[in-house]
Amino acid sequence: MKTKPFLSQLVALVVVAAIFYASYGATNALSAARANVPEIYFAWERAVPFWAWSIVPYWSLNLLYALGFFLCKGARELAHYVTQLLAAQMIATLFFIAFPLQMSWEKPAVSGLSGFLFSSLAAFDLPFNQAPSLHIILCVVVGAFYLRKARAVWLKAALVAWFALIGLSVLTTYQHHFIDIPTGLAAGCFVLLIRPLEGVPLSFAIAREAARYKWAALYLGLSFLTLFGAILGAKIWGAWMLWLSWASLSFAMVACSYAFLGAGVFAKNERGKHAAAAKALLFPYLCVARLNALFWLRGCRLSDEILPGLYLGSVKEAGKFDAVLDCAAEFERPGGGQIYASVPMLDMITPGADELKRGAEELERLVKTTLCGGENLPQRAAELGSNFSAEASCAHGRNFKFHRQAGSRVNLQTRGSANESKIAEVGQILTGSNERAAEANDKKVLVCCALGYGRSASVLLAWLVICAGLGFDEALNLLKSRREKIAVASSLRERIARLAARTREI
Repeated sequence: MKTKPFLSQLVALVVVAAIFYASYGATNALSAARANVPEIYFAWERAVPFWAWSIVPYWSLNLLYALGFFLCKGARELAHYVTQLLAAQMIATLFFIAFPLQMSWEKPAVSGLSGFLFSSLAAFDLPFNQAPSLHIILCVVVGAFYLRKARAVWLKAALVAWFALIGLSVLTTYQHHFIDIPTGLAAGCFVLLIRPLEGVPLSFAIAREAARYKWAALYLGLSFLTLFGAILGAKIWGAWMLWLSWASLSFAMVACSYAFLGAGVFAKNERGKHAAAAKALLFPYLCVARLNALFWLRGCRLSDEILPGLYLGSVKEAGKFDAVLDCAAEFERPGGGQIYASVPMLDMITPGADELKRGAEELERLVKTTLCGGENLPQRAAELGSNFSAEASCAHGRNFKFHRQAGSRVNLQTRGSANESKIAEVGQILTGSNERAAEANDKKVLVCCALGYGRSASVLLAWLVICAGLGFDEALNLLKSRREKIAVASSLRERIARLAARTREI
């Protein structure tokens, strides 16, 4: 006999509430027993008014917290909600024990309903559990739960306004100092990132490649540098410099992604959008990534045609194509109604075997559903690839470029001495293929990453070898002849060879 959902929800509420009050009370008692518990606040906080009525929205979080258990649809959603609440409690408790702070300001005398609510709060709450504010963490977690449930726009707007008021109330009830709010927001977003209500939870896997630890060390160094700058800047120029600590947290998260969290840190879904929690935590890094892409792409072509209708380039061009395979974890999908597939990968490292396999499979699907009215593009790649074999040295020392001509034709140009008959043969194949593609449906597919030089090139190489049947050298020379600046690691050859062998066995 199945347990009734209400009973399961009630039991879960009782257990989680017991853990909440036990751990919260214990950390308060531990901090109260310490001597000289510090207090951190800014001078402007003295001007924050005391609003007795704001204890009502402050207390309302408790009601919304409890009601959420009974709004869960199914055991899976209930388990996710419980896990989020317990994670929030654990994070806050650890900080309350390791770095206790206090709020020593006296509250004015209050009567009526507000007075009753303040008295009820004082019965179990001591002013020592401060940063990160557990109230703010729960505001983020519980607020995200209710926003996911809401369907009507007006209801979403009302919920946002109410939870914003709950967040403000921690100041106007003299329960918290300002520093407790951004730290609470960061902790709340982290909870949503590691255990989302929908989507894949953040997984932990120790990296094996030395290159990943090199980049992890770089971003960890940037994290410490910006944190030092925040502290030093606050002493020299003012407290506003402490916002640099946001960048420090962002870089630390990226360092963790290279070391053991992977591309899941960016929480990029199948629609190519980052989760709101990931955007909030990584916002400084995401800004730096965009500036970096603008710098390296200045004066460069954003995409190049590799095969008729199949392009390699930057994600910035994605909105112009009919189908897109996106390999950039740090960039969101540009607007557009095109066919889209996302295989997020970290920048500056060689994609893993699983990533290459998935990328090649997704590209094969896009090619078959988008290009040439069902014609077999891999056969064209094989025809063309034979003209770029390592023995013929057709691509080595010659920098081939494509330029569109009238009538969708392709012109092949070279620098230096050239084998004219070989070039003419390749050009004839390309021209005929391009015309057949244009006659079929004139569609275009883009394989992209931030710049179109690394991750996307690696995936396209894997597809050319696994699905089109080219040799690795042939495929690499073909790519280099079309997009000059591609950069792939030497270890890619072995990974793709193993994948190709495994595919043939299947």
